[in-house]
Parts: sequence; C-alpha cells; structure tokens
Amino acid sequence: MPTLNWIGKEKVINHHRDVPFKILEHKYGFNETDGEVTNAVNSGNKIIHGDNLEALKSLLPEYEGKIKCIYIDPPYNTGNENWVYNDNVNHPKIKKWLEATLKAKESGKEAAIGIDDLARHDKWLCMMYPRLKLLQKLLADDGVIFISIDDNEQVYLKMICDEIFGPSNFIANIIWRGGKRNAAKYISNSHEYVLFYTKNLRKIDEKGIHWKTRKSGIDDIYKKVKELRNKHKQNFEEISKLLKEWFRNLPESNPAKDHKHYNSVDEKGIYCSDNVSRVGGGMYSIKNPITGNIIKPPTRGWVWGKEEDFWKAYENGLLIFSESDNLPVLKRYLHDNEYQLLDTVFYKDRRASAKLLSDILGREVFQFPKDLEVISYLINAVSDSNTIILDSFAGSGTTAHAVLNLNKQDGGNRKFILVEMEDYANTITAERVKRVIKVYGDKEGTGGSFDYYELGKPLFVGENNEYLNEEVDTQKIREYIWYSETRKAFEQPDTKSDTPYFLGKKEGTAYYFIYEKESLTTLDYDTLSTIKTKAGQYVIYADNCLLPKDFMMKKNIVFKKIPRDVTRF
Repeated sequence: MPTLNWIGKEKVINHHRDVPFKILEHKYGFNETDGEVTNAVNSGNKIIHGDNLEALKSLLPEYEGKIKCIYIDPPYNTGNENWVYNDNVNHPKIKKWLEATLKAKESGKEAAIGIDDLARHDKWLCMMYPRLKLLQKLLADDGVIFISIDDNEQVYLKMICDEIFGPSNFIANIIWRGGKRNAAKYISNSHEYVLFYTKNLRKIDEKGIHWKTRKSGIDDIYKKVKELRNKHKQNFEEISKLLKEWFRNLPESNPAKDHKHYNSVDEKGIYCSDNVSRVGGGMYSIKNPITGNIIKPPTRGWVWGKEEDFWKAYENGLLIFSESDNLPVLKRYLHDNEYQLLDTVFYKDRRASAKLLSDILGREVFQFPKDLEVISYLINAVSDSNTIILDSFAGSGTTAHAVLNLNKQDGGNRKFILVEMEDYANTITAERVKRVIKVYGDKEGTGGSFDYYELGKPLFVGENNEYLNEEVDTQKIREYIWYSETRKAFEQPDTKSDTPYFLGKKEGTAYYFIYEKESLTTLDYDTLSTIKTKAGQYVIYADNCLLPKDFMMKKNIVFKKIPRDVTRF
C-alpha cells in the first residue's frame, strides 16, 4: 500500500501515546427545566472546552471502542484560515512554526497558515495524524467516521486515513455540492467531500448492518391516508382517488411529492403499481389465472428468476392480472420501501446553515457552519436510537443540534460528545445547544440536557511525567488505573464485602489500588488479610511490598508500585 511521507511524520506517528491524560473538570450542567445548574446532570451528553488532542485522550478511559459515529469538520487548510494547534511536535521545522504561531497568538496577532507557506501541508498533517489515531481508538468495531474536507487536503487525508483505518475500511468519498461560487478566480468549485470510513468492515458485514436513511415526506403520506381512512373507512377506491388528488395539489417543494406514484390504497397499506420486468430476469411463460390464456414473458424477463417465486408473489397478493391478458402489475407497498441507501452525492446550499445559526443566536457568527440537515442525514443513516456520536471539531454545535432533533423525532436516546478548543466553546457552541434544548424564536425546544467541562489537571507530573499527580481526585486515579489494566470503563464495585481499595474483577483477575493521599501504603500479610474477593490472580498497587516473592508466585499476586513522589513524606 502506498504511504505518505511529510516533514515531522516520524515524530507524530506515535505522538498520541505521549499526550498526557488529563481529567475533565465539570463546570456546570444544563437541562430544559432549570437551565444552568451547578451539579452534573449525568445525561451522557458532554461539551468539552480544550485542545481536542488532549480531550480525546481524556475520553479513552470511558469511551474507548464505544463511539458508534464520529463526524468532524477539521480546518481545510485553504491558506485563509487561522488554525493553531500546539502538539509539541519535536521536529526543528515544525517546532519553529509552532513557536512563531504561538508567539503571534499570545500577542494578539493573526497567525494564519498562509497559502504561500510551503510547509503548510506538512503542518496540517502533523496536526491531523495523532487526532485521527485517537479517534480510531474511540470508534466502536462497527462504528463509522465522516470527515468533511475540500480539494486542499482531500488527497492527503485519504492517504493517512488509509494508513490509520486501513484501505479495506474505506466506504466512500461522498460529494457534497454546496452551490456555485461566482466570486471564484478561475472556476466555481461548488463541491466538498465527506470521507467515509468504518473501524472494521468485517464486523459490519457479520452484523448485517446496512446504512439506510428514511425517505423524507413519508410521514406526511401516512398522515393523509390515516385521515382519509378515518373518513371513508374501507372505501379504498375513493381513498385512492382522493390520495391522487392530494398528490397533484402538493407544491413541488414538498418532499412527499417525490413519492406520488404511491397513490393507491388497499387493506394492506399504500402501494404503487410497478413494472414486472428487468434485464436478466426469468424467461418463462405463465398462465393468466383470470382468462386461462398464456402470457409470454416481457422482452427483458420477469423480475423473479424462478417461476415458483413468481407464483409466491401472486399468492401474497403482490401481482394484479387483468382480463385483457396484459402483463400483470406488481404491487410495491410503501411500508416495504421507506428507506434508501446512502448516496455518494447530495446537494445542500451551506448559506442556509448560516441563516439558521444567526436565527438561533440572534447574531451573525460563522459564514459557513455545518449543515444541520446533512449531519442529521448522516447520523441517522449509520446509528440507531441509542448510540454515542462524537464531534471533536465542534464549531457552532451543529452535531449536538442534529442529535437532539433526531431524539425528538423518534424518541431516541442518542448521546453527543462535543470538543471545541476555541474560546467560543461556551458562548457559541454551548449557547446554541442551550437555546435548541429550550426554545429559540418561534421554534419549540428539543428537550434534553448536557454537562459542560474544561480540561483539567494531568494525571501524571514530573519532568518525564513519572509521578502520579496527587492533586487529582482519588476517584479519577482509580478510574485511570482500572482502564490502564483492563482497557474497560470503570464501574464502581460493591466494596461492602471487600476492602475499599478494591477496583473490580475481570476475567479471573481481581485489581486493588491501595492508596492514601497523605501516607505511604504497604502490601503485607495484614493488608492481604483484608482482601475478600476470590480470584485466580491478583494485581495489587501499593507504595511498598513486604511479601516474599515465592509466596506471591504461589498465590498468583502481582505487585505494582504506585508511581508517586515519596520525597514529600
């Protein structure tokens, strides 16, 4: 497989491993009833303010392998953007660039990556690579990721995604046509891309997952037919006549108009009459059950390859014969055709997104925010009503808006996690979500809640991050120790029948973290006597160990020294 090289690549391939674990500091909760509250609402919805590389690392203990859908809209690197990411990449040229941009930012000057900057692609790739590595870790085996991009970095992004996710997990390069740009210098480049990858396509196939979206306008048709049936009961001829008239009078802009061929109704539902032939179909003659005459197959053959399947469809009431010996008509019911596969091309003018955002916030904010309908369309196609959606370049909060809308529509329980590094994380990103939850303008609120966090203290300190940061809450340390041992999210165990140092048991191994902030701890016979859980193996953290090695081997005890600065005691 071809790979891409750039300045600084050797320094960023494993950079995600060096990113420090930081805790998330809760700032406030928000719900539709009380607005901002001090305590956490614990709904599972999170908005995080901070560098997204560090934020993604902080999410690993709870969410590794659990995110079903990721959508990100990173900087396109057009040469007209003002993006700054300090990832401490230790390469002379990258370091020089980082120092220059940081100094510019500190002094309040613009630090844009200019179009004439010959290393701007290298810098962009150094920024993206470790973030994509962490996103891949967070993604569930049957999860998917969508990445918006344009021609500036699309080719490079495709190559590093192939490297990180694997070329066999590439699904499609979706084209998003957003309208003409008449002010362009050479050509109206009216489209962007959305790269579409999965974590493990084999898992997708094993589970029989099909990414489909519900066709728009369907509910309006069901609503109209219900209204007609309430009035005309079982008079299906009259109902069908009135339904056809309703379709004729619909404006072309109504999405229900796209399904105007579903204009007949019987006791089984709404249906259309379809052609019964296709290329490569079955080439056999059949007898008309009404007249007894033989009907030859259409020139392209029947829809069904086998004759028994033909008659099975007839027995199920899906074929309509006539006395004129014409070809039978196939009934296709709307309830069997409500969904469609994702398409690789769609049109949505992004200018409408800017108006929506200004309507919500009461002021103009971004020129081209993410499109609510497009994000809703993608999320709805690939996730069920009880999954987690992550956006680590959150911007104006469109992804959260889409999740809340979908939950309101189908009563789902999807969760969103947003990460935004800029200072507007609270004043724009979170503010939009607050207004969407409650009400804005004449729009009814979606309901819902979220917790707002800032990136807090690192879990490890010291010149080489060799010591546990004892300013961090003990519970956060316990959660990290459990994750580092098991790669699973921590769940508080029942310690009533065991020592409070008990972390939990997994696959026959019991884990203990014997830790006190203000004193050193020792694993000895007395401490061991307090352990009650029966296990095949024990992993025990403490400051010191006085148990003999042969005794530990016999009892399958693994001692691990807590990495703390003992000089303070």
